[in-house]
Amino acid sequence: METADYKILVIDNDLEVCAGTGSALRAEGFNVLVSADSREAIQIAAGEKPQLILVDLLMPVLDGIDICIELRNNEELANSLVVFYTARNEDYSQIAAFNAGADDYIIKPVKPRVLISRLKALLKRHVMYSDPDLKKKVMGLTIDRERYLIVRDGEQIILPRKEFELLALLSTSPRKVFTRKEISQLIWGYEIFSKNRTIDVHIRKLREKLGEKYIKTIKGIGYSLEI
Repeated sequence: METADYKILVIDNDLEVCAGTGSALRAEGFNVLVSADSREAIQIAAGEKPQLILVDLLMPVLDGIDICIELRNNEELANSLVVFYTARNEDYSQIAAFNAGADDYIIKPVKPRVLISRLKALLKRHVMYSDPDLKKKVMGLTIDRERYLIVRDGEQIILPRKEFELLALLSTSPRKVFTRKEISQLIWGYEIFSKNRTIDVHIRKLREKLGEKYIKTIKGIGYSLEI
């Protein structure tokens, strides 16, 4: 992966975090933009269209949730990853972030090399799911990985990136039961334990948008896509 091809926007009102995180990312070859102002950050994102946006939850004027919602309302940023990087570790904060459209949630403090590894894994999966040859029809759904688009009975459905990747993963082997461990490692790049509701939130949001019939829960194990 050529990191110079990737632009990352760091949004944090702590100037030391902006400087430190920005420096670590630049050392890896990333093209880095930083902003400590929420309104300015949204403008930068709209103009620069970074592949990944790293945002703190605790921001003045607009908090991280509001920033994420604004970013997700901009269709030109549909392919930008939004990752929360914050000291807030409550379940409700994480659920609110994912409901707003976040792709991942990283809790501070994290060593720079661990943070960079997490971000690289996200970007690598971004490339994988952009493969133009990956298009599949399952149970009346067309899953177009080139355009990150779902079509159901002629209706286009736009999903946040993690929801799309989760559905696309399940579609690779319909009726196969994907364990929670498999899903977390393949989609998030690390194991999400059962007490963390991240996967459950994404499954619930998919069912709300697609209907209950597509995804089956295998209690205590994981999920499968029905056909």
